[in-house]
Amino acid sequence: MKKVFFSLLAITIISISTKAQKGNNEFSINAEAGIGSNSDIGVGIFGKYLYGIGKSSQLTFSAGITSFGTFLIKENEPYAIRTIPFLAGYKYNFSRFFVEPQIGIGELAGKVDIGGDVARPSVAAAFGGIGAGYSFNSKLNIGVRFLAAHGIEGSSAGMWNDKDFNYTSLFVGYNIFHSKR
Repeated sequence: MKKVFFSLLAITIISISTKAQKGNNEFSINAEAGIGSNSDIGVGIFGKYLYGIGKSSQLTFSAGITSFGTFLIKENEPYAIRTIPFLAGYKYNFSRFFVEPQIGIGELAGKVDIGGDVARPSVAAAFGGIGAGYSFNSKLNIGVRFLAAHGIEGSSAGMWNDKDFNYTSLFVGYNIFHSKR
């Protein structure tokens, strides 16, 4: 009984004296401009929550929308491709530089001109990518990101079934909320 008591006492003392890792929590709005695998130019906006898990690491959760090809209408081709990803990631900060791999799920959609009528097919898609950038201060970030989408619905999903779309973008982010814990 004495061994159990002293073991529990030692664990309690060690637990109380050990300090938890501190981190930075942030919420940012990111605007991006990129080029898709179909050579169309796209623009988008994302909201991102960053949860600090240490001095230089954060878990990230982001969602947004990016639209490609809405500037040039192409006959009988998808003239607008839209992605709406929900992403989870891990951001590692090297002083002011950072890298952030991401993975998630969302929507891959587009508009197709079919003889004067417009169809808007969409499917669920798996997303994955990586970004890197530079933080100017606690408010402003710039960087580049590569994101790939793959349609994951069955053959009944239509033209987006088993299709891939990826893009590379430049982004600017502004932290509207920042706290240290």
